[in-house]
Amino acid sequence: MAQSPHVLIFPFPVQGHINCMLKLAELLCCSGLHVTFLNSHHIHERLLCCTDIHQHFNQYPTFHFETISDGLPADHPRTGDRVVELFRSINTITKPEFRDILIGLHNPDGRPPVTCIIADGIMSFTVDVAKELKIPTILFRTVSASCFWAFLSVTKLLEAGELPLNGESNRDRLLSNMPGLESFRLRDLPSFCRTSNLSDSGFQVVISETLQNLKADGLLLNTCEEIEGPALSYIRELMPNLYTVGPLHAHLKSRAGSNPAQQRTSSSSLWTEDRSCMTWLDRKPHKNQNVCILSVVSIAMSKARQPYSSDS
Repeated sequence: MAQSPHVLIFPFPVQGHINCMLKLAELLCCSGLHVTFLNSHHIHERLLCCTDIHQHFNQYPTFHFETISDGLPADHPRTGDRVVELFRSINTITKPEFRDILIGLHNPDGRPPVTCIIADGIMSFTVDVAKELKIPTILFRTVSASCFWAFLSVTKLLEAGELPLNGESNRDRLLSNMPGLESFRLRDLPSFCRTSNLSDSGFQVVISETLQNLKADGLLLNTCEEIEGPALSYIRELMPNLYTVGPLHAHLKSRAGSNPAQQRTSSSSLWTEDRSCMTWLDRKPHKNQNVCILSVVSIAMSKARQPYSSDS
């Protein structure tokens, strides 16, 4: 009898990565696959506090949440320049626990054993653990294809003298002799690349993890050929098993069809959402609503930049 596919999804525990990997998990559930979503304890508590995520996924009998320690104390901010500490803790504390969880997920509650891992591309240690246990691993980078290609190109940018950046005067200069990045100015490079200090910990982490991605069995990107075809073609020269699965939110909306339960969206915010702005907006005359929407978006973006704590 054929073994039912069981995918374990393991995101890096920060907001943007959680968002799209939950959408991917739901799409796989729509296709009838068994899915285990592995959250850090901290992230899972935030979701329980601020969302109805458990209620939403109850419609999928093949979906399960599991949790794992990120190794940090409850009051650690896990945001901003402290994210590097989160990364280091996961590589030190979480890695051995991840192996134990994979072994423990062999037929729990009648579920089939894990047959594939989709892990966040910023956590390449998952590939090492999976190879030891003979489980194929696909990494999912939550950045755009152009951003990922820029990360992969850093070594050549260094060799060409384009990096590190020196002052503000040359940031509008177009990159020279860089396939796939010819239309980029220096200031258009991802923020992790725009450093004048090559010893910067964020720069070192992102670049080293990106190069480690090449050892995975495959790579997923939340994009499509129509949007980023040129960048994707360059990435495929290094990673032939590249799969474009985006835009995930559009695919999910399309798959929902006429199913009322699947049509209902669920927030994955790590903050309690303040929806009072909607009442305020509904009271405004129709002709002014576009201006009002821009005001609401501006306020929301300002709040989103503020770090959260376990008490927020």
